[in-house]
Formats: sequence, structure tokens, C-alpha cells
Amino acid sequence: MSSALSQQNGTGAPVGGLGPVKGPDVVLPGSQQLAPVVFGLLLFVCLAGMGIALVVRARRSRRTGRRGRPTAAVALAAAAAVFGVLAVINLPPKFFVPEFPALPQLLPDQAFFYRPVADLPVAPQSAGWVASQKDLPLTAGFGGEVNGGYVNGVPFNPVDAATPVVSVNYTMFPQTSPKDPIPMADPAYIETMPRYAYDQHYVAVDLDAGTMWELINVRNWFGRWEAGSGAVWDLESLTYPTGSTTASGLPLLPGSVTVDEVAAGAVPHAVLFTSPVSRSLQHVWPARGTDGRDASPTAMPQGAWLRLKQGTDLSKLGPQAKVIAESLQIYGMVLSDTSGGNMALRGVPDARWDNADLATLQNISASDFEVVDTSGVKVADDSMEAVQPAG
Repeated sequence: MSSALSQQNGTGAPVGGLGPVKGPDVVLPGSQQLAPVVFGLLLFVCLAGMGIALVVRARRSRRTGRRGRPTAAVALAAAAAVFGVLAVINLPPKFFVPEFPALPQLLPDQAFFYRPVADLPVAPQSAGWVASQKDLPLTAGFGGEVNGGYVNGVPFNPVDAATPVVSVNYTMFPQTSPKDPIPMADPAYIETMPRYAYDQHYVAVDLDAGTMWELINVRNWFGRWEAGSGAVWDLESLTYPTGSTTASGLPLLPGSVTVDEVAAGAVPHAVLFTSPVSRSLQHVWPARGTDGRDASPTAMPQGAWLRLKQGTDLSKLGPQAKVIAESLQIYGMVLSDTSGGNMALRGVPDARWDNADLATLQNISASDFEVVDTSGVKVADDSMEAVQPAG
């Protein structure tokens, strides 16, 4: 378990150009999750063994008339006490959803994330691609509450030159993942905390160094870190790095909605979204890969850039949801991953989100969107740069 008195929990000064996270200590995915269960089971075994030993001793005493020393029962009682203490020590700390600091614009102005799409024409494939989404409702893939043991959304961790670095063993794509150690915040806030479920992204940001680190499927086994893959993003560059932690190869945080953006009245960038329907073996810029499973020629490919239609009825949306929707009319959203369920926007979890408000996004569905033609704004396949509007 990480230290409760750390620069991450809001008690310290700004870190790497960002304010501190106001959050709790957390259990890491991996062996820390198993410790209380294992010690609890050992406690049960010892208690059961102690009971059996006492019963055997009593029966033997009645049969022989002699009372031997309860050596086994005493030993098991001592072991039970030890395992009981260890089980209590390793119980998860009380969890609450953190509040994350405001993020500035993370990439250069020319990045596609900041390119408004209101002036772009509708793509020729738009009708078929949108139809492939089967009028799925729009949802927020983030929130401010624990549901089913985890919080939806991708958290981030401010780090700096003083943050300890750790070696990471990559289990899926070691060839394209970072070779250098990764700065590991303490506590480390990881996607789907506190019990953990899918993806388990870890994102660290050092604004002073202009660097962002991403890991996916993060685990810590007895102090040894592992992840499926990783990527290091130069925040002053528009070139894609070698590695990736999303199927589309796009960076998570620049395309995530934050509560501070919404509180300020606008989300000033394109938003990433996931969908259960995406084309297999095909992607379009700005994506550089896919994990799509749908072989239909009309299935929407990853990298498709959607714009919420002007005139869409936003009257049923809550205040937070309405700000997000209005921003989707200006900057749009980009398909970045395959997921279960509905079309889900990427965002940073935060205690200040109103989950009931965000749920009103479901009044918008796939048919309220159109795909824009990005052929006139793409500079190169291996670049995030987009041609900006004239003037």
C-alpha cells in the first residue's frame, strides 16, 4: 500500500507544474488486493485447525484419562493471531473519489484535438458508418461515484524530477514499449480504482519536463511492476511515439473531458470515445491502429471523427452534459477503442462530477452525429498535426 502522506493526496506543493491531487491512499492492483484475502483464509484455516486439535485432545483425554499439553492448539492460536493482525493491517484504506487538478492544453496548437470541425464537410461514408452504430446512446465513460467497486474514467498523476522511477515488465508489447523506467506516483491512481476491472491505465504527467507516460493493464506483484504496454509522449511534439496504450494509438489525456473544463463552460478539444462497433483491419487518420472486430464494410473504423449535428435537441441535458454536448458540436469526438455497451466518452473521474447530470447524455444517440471528412486537414499519417481553419 502506498504512503498516506504523499504529494499526491493534496497535502503537498504543486508537482511538475500541476496542482496536487486531493485523493485517498489506494491499494494497487495485484498482490496488495490478494493480501487480506490470503491472510483471512489462513486465519480461518488456523482457527478451524485449532478447533479440531482441541476436539481431538478432549476425546483422547476421555479415553486415556490423561491430559496432554495442547501444543498444537496453542501453536495454531498463535498463528491465527498473527494472520488476523496481518489481515487487518492489509485491509484496503477508506476510499473516496479524488479531485484532480485543472489541466492546461497538453499538446501544440496544431494538434488535431484543437482543430474545430464546424467548417468541415460531411464524409461520403458518414451515413453508413453512423448506421453501423445502431443508434446507440451516448454515455459518459467517467464519473464521480463508485459503482460496482470501481470509478469510471482515466485518472492522471502529476509527477516531477523527484518522483521515484520504477522498472516495468511489459507482458504484451515489450518491443514497442518504453525502455527507460517510469515515474510512479505515490499513491498511484489507476483506472477503475479501487477494486479494478478493465484496462487499468496509469497516466503520469510532468508539465515542467513536457512529458506524459501511459501504461495499460498495470499490476504490482510483491513490489514488481508489470504492464501490457506503454508509451511516452513528448508534449511539445506532434509526432506519434513508438508505443501505445489505446487500440487507435491516440493519447488518452488530451482527448479526455475534465470537470474543470466543464465548470469553465467549454471543452476546448475533440473528445475520444469508445464503441462496441468498429471496423476490423481498417482505421483512418488520426488513428494509427485498431482492435475492431466488425468485418462489415460499412462498420465505422477507428479514427472516424464525428460532429454532433447543429439543431440537436439539448433541452433534456443537465448543465454538465449540455456543456459537453455543445463542445461536441464544435470539436467533435474521435473513435479510439472498442468497448462493450454504448458509445462512451473518455474523461477524468472526479468527485465533482454529477453522475445523474452526466446520465442525461443518453438523450443523444448515434443518429444525432455525422462523420466529417478529414482528408483536407491531415498533414501526414504519422503526425497529429492538422491544418487549421483559415484566419
